[in-house]
Amino acid sequence: MGVKDINSALTTGSFIASVEVTFIIATGAAILSVLVGTPFAYLLARSNFKFKEVIDAIIDIPIMVPHILVGIMIVLAFSSQYGLGPFLHRIGINMFQTLIGAIVAVTYLSATYSIRVTESAIKMIDPDVELTARTLGSTPGFTFTHVIMPRIWKTIANGAILTWARAVAEVGALLVVAYYVFFNGNYVYPASIYIYVGYEGLTFAGIAGYSAALLLIVLATFIIYRLVLTHI
Repeated sequence: MGVKDINSALTTGSFIASVEVTFIIATGAAILSVLVGTPFAYLLARSNFKFKEVIDAIIDIPIMVPHILVGIMIVLAFSSQYGLGPFLHRIGINMFQTLIGAIVAVTYLSATYSIRVTESAIKMIDPDVELTARTLGSTPGFTFTHVIMPRIWKTIANGAILTWARAVAEVGALLVVAYYVFFNGNYVYPASIYIYVGYEGLTFAGIAGYSAALLLIVLATFIIYRLVLTHI
């Protein structure tokens, strides 16, 4: 494998489309993990409630079990016969072989990282800081946005990029939920599936070029992200 193989990968239309789809899925997962995961992180860091241990375990499931199993769980939760599936089908939402289904799948698998780093950051803030703000008349929402968020936003941003990276790497659940997605009028493999399928059908040297190209793209994204975050 050499520069020629990487250049060939970067000029292959189907591979570029797979990278584009992957970036959309991973970015959606990162945003969703922040929107949903940050309140969860705050709840876990600041509250003791019944069945908290169960919630903790559910959040950590993606770390503990094969991701194909998580994909099957998502199928059971959203198929036309089980869980939320019948309702979603009635309103025209399909979770399988679609971008939305892929985003939901990888969000659950990767949001653990965002939730845990944010939870740790919140625990490091003295609760008396919040109590003081509340004593002075601040609402819970104002306290969170003006007292907590300024102290943890960089941690949230770092958690988001970890979620993004894990979403880019996901294979197992996508094999079940979104082996391909319908995008721009075509069926497109996410990048991890593209490489997996290529490994079965191409020579090792051929697929190594795609693997190296994806690695360089992700690495460049990380470097740019870190530089921007450092200078904000």
